[in-house]
Amino acid sequence: MSNRSIPSVAKMEHSLIDPRVSVAIRWIALSGQLATVLLVHFALGFFLPLGPLLAIIVIGMLLNLWQTSLNRSGVQLSRLPVLLVLSFDVIQLAALLYLAGGLLNPFSILFLAPVVVSAAILDVFSTISLVIIVTICASILAIRHLPLPWSDSGLVVPPLYQFGLWIALVISAVFMAYYVFWLASKSKKVSETLGQTRLMLASERQVIALGSLATAAAHKLGSPLTTIRLISDDLISQLKHDAVQEEDLLLLKAEIERCQVILSELDSDAMKTNRELDILMPAVLAIQTMVAALTASFKIEIEWQVENGLDIIQPEIAQTPELSYALEAILENARDFAKTKIIVHISWDQTSLYIKITDDGIGYPTSVLGNLGQPENSTRIGQKGHRGLGLFLVQSFIRQLNGTTSFKNQKPIGASVEIQVPFESLV
Repeated sequence: MSNRSIPSVAKMEHSLIDPRVSVAIRWIALSGQLATVLLVHFALGFFLPLGPLLAIIVIGMLLNLWQTSLNRSGVQLSRLPVLLVLSFDVIQLAALLYLAGGLLNPFSILFLAPVVVSAAILDVFSTISLVIIVTICASILAIRHLPLPWSDSGLVVPPLYQFGLWIALVISAVFMAYYVFWLASKSKKVSETLGQTRLMLASERQVIALGSLATAAAHKLGSPLTTIRLISDDLISQLKHDAVQEEDLLLLKAEIERCQVILSELDSDAMKTNRELDILMPAVLAIQTMVAALTASFKIEIEWQVENGLDIIQPEIAQTPELSYALEAILENARDFAKTKIIVHISWDQTSLYIKITDDGIGYPTSVLGNLGQPENSTRIGQKGHRGLGLFLVQSFIRQLNGTTSFKNQKPIGASVEIQVPFESLV
């Protein structure tokens, strides 16, 4: 069952953003700008600098057409291009407002729209940069702009009122950016937690399925193994005078008995009651007892190291099947790769038990380290019955105990597995 498989979750360094949403929003905004300019100029009779206004809107449409062509080719924009596009939206709106009254124009509130989009989909740096751009544009418009065509003299308001508009817009931009970014970050954390939970549930379902199959195999293989053992006994009695054949048959019988022991352990672990699991032992003794039957057959040295703090009494734990199976899988894996020695280091603090198992073998291959957390992740699949499930199951068993596992390569050679399990899961 053992193999050099290690669980992992790969992360992308650069998040790619689907620009279709921003393109759709910009088409709506450009359509609204065009409709507003034409309505005010022709229907309401307020004469605007129609040529420059329409030219600015057309530039925005050309940008949107270019981004739409990128969408059709399947290109996704990273954070920087999206920030540049949102910055263009702010500058384009500032140019329109410059020609139509500056901050006195009621549509100056639209400065907040790009800030909200940035806070929802971009990082903190990008959002702060956009808020600064909005502040600069608003400051320029508060000082210089063409008047609203309200009358021949335009719309005249006190300077203090214009300063109040500037303050209100800047504060609104900062507040909206912070509030939307906070909500978006919370939503992302919830989504990440939900994704991790789904992965854990999928892993647990695989473990439960394997456990059910193991229990079924224990029942189904019992009778065939008994038959094979009886036949081997008969053959041993018939070939007493052939030393070579008798030695092979004795080895076969020993392996059959080992298989029967393993199957009986599967049955007994599945049927263990809470009363049996309530029997507590000192942690080091419990760990040594759980792996004693396995390590007795090892031909390689096992060194036990105990870090016993004088101020913390050695805890007592139960021999839980999950920890037992995990330790056996790790030790079998270490035995297959170790050259001279396996070291089992045990320590504890007030809340958790720590077990570190190291070997002096070749370490984990790079290809295995790159696929952490995946079953069938091994360089030995198909060799001598290896299926690449050993350390995948180790992680699953330890997770059932609310613990953590860490897999590393040692320097200069060797590999290590570190396990941390809270005591509350072992009593």
